[in-house]
Amino acid sequence: MNKEKNKIKKEYIILIIIVIAIIMVDQIIKIYVSNTNEITIIKGVLNLKVKQNENLDNGDTSNSGTMYVIANLIIIAIMIKFITRQNSYIDKKFKILLSFILAGAISNLIDRMFRGYVIEYIDFSQIINIPVFNIADIFVIIGWVGFAATFASFTVKELRENKINKEVKQEIEKEKISKKKKDKK
Repeated sequence: MNKEKNKIKKEYIILIIIVIAIIMVDQIIKIYVSNTNEITIIKGVLNLKVKQNENLDNGDTSNSGTMYVIANLIIIAIMIKFITRQNSYIDKKFKILLSFILAGAISNLIDRMFRGYVIEYIDFSQIINIPVFNIADIFVIIGWVGFAATFASFTVKELRENKINKEVKQEIEKEKISKKKKDKK
């Protein structure tokens, strides 16, 4: 029992370190780029350029920052509760992916709470028409895409296993019927 508790503690520590590391990297870059106008990383491809995202996302213009903060806090609390309560039912991969989502959400929430807007800084607009984004956004997307892919993979695996189990049951039933026919002869 003690080994199991230590294993769970170790997992939580690792997840917390992942979340804190992502938040710190994102926040440090945000502070750094906030003090500069624009940094060219790869000429004609990638710039670090500050964009203040005051909207809830890159399209919503409702500017209800308070509601966004409250909604985010609720979602973050639900995610933390899910990770802790469902610990024995979800594997490490899911926990790490959920930690990515959590870290990105917290980092952008920090911006919204203390700056009133989210600092976006990764700009590929010279080669592709996408909004400026940040490291936190990347981890949220990686988390959700990974979560969806893992869940889809799990679902496909379950469907295959159910099909195999059904085929095995049918084969067993055929054998029983065949055996009954032989016994009657």
